[in-house]
Amino acid sequence: MSVSSHQSKAQPDEDAGLVFAAQKDPASFEHLYNRWVIPIYQYFYHRTREVSAAEDLTSQLFLAVYQALPRYQHRGRFAAWLFTIARNLYRTFYRKDQREAPLEVGLHLRRPVDFAGQDHEADEIERLIRLVRSLPEEEQELIRLRYVADLSFADIALILNKREDAVKKTLYRLQARLQRLMEEMHD
Repeated sequence: MSVSSHQSKAQPDEDAGLVFAAQKDPASFEHLYNRWVIPIYQYFYHRTREVSAAEDLTSQLFLAVYQALPRYQHRGRFAAWLFTIARNLYRTFYRKDQREAPLEVGLHLRRPVDFAGQDHEADEIERLIRLVRSLPEEEQELIRLRYVADLSFADIALILNKREDAVKKTLYRLQARLQRLMEEMHD
């Protein structure tokens, strides 16, 4: 499975059409799978840091989704439903294996390689990684869902059971705090 940059911020109508088609004709599930496989894989790879584990979890997730899809009631937020299942599946995996990859693994999946100025950029990234590692798990999960899974604020709010404006405010404050800390490290 290759991982490439993917825009997963789905339009609710697009997901609705894909879900409806898959509910009517199981062969149409492939379109839903193709739309979400990369963000789901990136999320699991980021969490496990293992290709085989990420692939296994991705397969398990889509099997569970396929089986649950006939009962799914689309209310405009398929991504939130999908990533709630993913988070629960990962929790089961984590409890069983007691392992998790650092947050920076997922961030590197989405970074294009730029060899010019790579040393300076590598230093900056290492500083940022240290800062992110020091964050509480809840803040790291917010970063994962927004920048690794590339989810909308509305979907993240549903997943985390918070209001959308609270998620936005928390993330913007977190970004500002990280930026300020990065600047302080340069002084």
